[in-house]
Amino acid sequence: MSTRTLAGLRKAAGHTQETFVVAFGVMAKQLDAAAAVSVRQLRRWESPDPPLPHPGQQAVLEALLGVPLDEMGFAVPAERRHGSAVGGNTDHVERRRFVVDVGAVLGASVLPAATRPGRRIGACDVQRLTADVADLFTVDHRHGGRAAQKAAAQLLRKLNSLMAEGTYLERVGRDLHALTGTVHSHLGWIEFDAGRPGKARAACAEALTSARLVGDPLLEVRALDSLSLLAVEQKRLWEAVAAATAAGDLAQHHGGPKVKSVVALRQARALSAAGDHSAARRALSQSLSWYDRSGNDTDAPPWTAFAGQVEVDYATASWHTATGHPLHAVPFLRSALSQLGDGHSRNRALYRARLAEVLLATGQLEEAAAEARAAAEAAQGMTSARLTDRLRAVASTVGRIDTAAARDCAEQLRTFGFTTTTRSSGRTR
Repeated sequence: MSTRTLAGLRKAAGHTQETFVVAFGVMAKQLDAAAAVSVRQLRRWESPDPPLPHPGQQAVLEALLGVPLDEMGFAVPAERRHGSAVGGNTDHVERRRFVVDVGAVLGASVLPAATRPGRRIGACDVQRLTADVADLFTVDHRHGGRAAQKAAAQLLRKLNSLMAEGTYLERVGRDLHALTGTVHSHLGWIEFDAGRPGKARAACAEALTSARLVGDPLLEVRALDSLSLLAVEQKRLWEAVAAATAAGDLAQHHGGPKVKSVVALRQARALSAAGDHSAARRALSQSLSWYDRSGNDTDAPPWTAFAGQVEVDYATASWHTATGHPLHAVPFLRSALSQLGDGHSRNRALYRARLAEVLLATGQLEEAAAEARAAAEAAQGMTSARLTDRLRAVASTVGRIDTAAARDCAEQLRTFGFTTTTRSSGRTR
């Protein structure tokens, strides 16, 4: 019998007895298992000499906590060890075989262990790693792609080490591989923002492979969305439309309103870049329609958190600019800027720089100069190649205007270090 206890594992997962009972019921429903537990039964399981859960309860407990029943403080007979999944299938995986088979396809490197060999990896570890993945978004939004890339690379090394050296149930193994795919997907965006399109494309391809191996359609949607964005920037227009369309097909069957809203935005971007502005406009309308229905979409994946009126307004501004009506784009850009929260420092600077570009195209030099100066000041200390490129483009445009206001703006941008239009990545977003 393991020295670990069910009570200890429950508390480590952040559950009270009452919330654990609720989580147990949710997991049983997901597994389609004929199993239930009450708080009274849970207390008996957490007693010094606990009764043995029946096989259906065992399957739910192992899925919920990510460790075998005999490592929860129960005396488990030999025939009940190594997991008992719903339907009689084993829920264990021989760790080395799992890593070799999947790792060979993913091309994942087997790195030195971060923990002692054979360390049990459970649901609590997955929760902590999921929180680490969420932190990548914060670093990216506040500091830009180059800073976030280091954090992502470190997290990937940690995940690969745990998968190579840890011991875990099949469900936990799938969660670890899905997290790896999630990091690769976000890394694709990070590398793009950092000005490394080749590495961005490779990361998205890794994410797509991970999603298909673990059978995660929403992770596949995200990877296809990222590939579509990259293809637009690299002028692979057929690929951009194809990837966005494939994402839409998956979202139709597996996604909720938020996912569908994001996919529609990607479709609009790809279609507009390909010159089909009518279809792009319809996609924008669909995105807004799905967003309006997303109020109760509580199961949306974390990567859809950015989706909302801000992104719809920004995409609408891009559509007006692409169709040759920059003046119509201005109010949408201002609206998007007004709704961005304080945690999106990089995007606020990007949106201001984009607004400066559009204002210049409409001849509103003084307003453009003010937005450019604000963006340049906010960009100090950030590591976003996209932002740098956009501000350099603004500086180049202003430098060709022979007025006192333009010369003053150009000089201020030069003081901040923005003087040329040398490109390190795509400029538009």
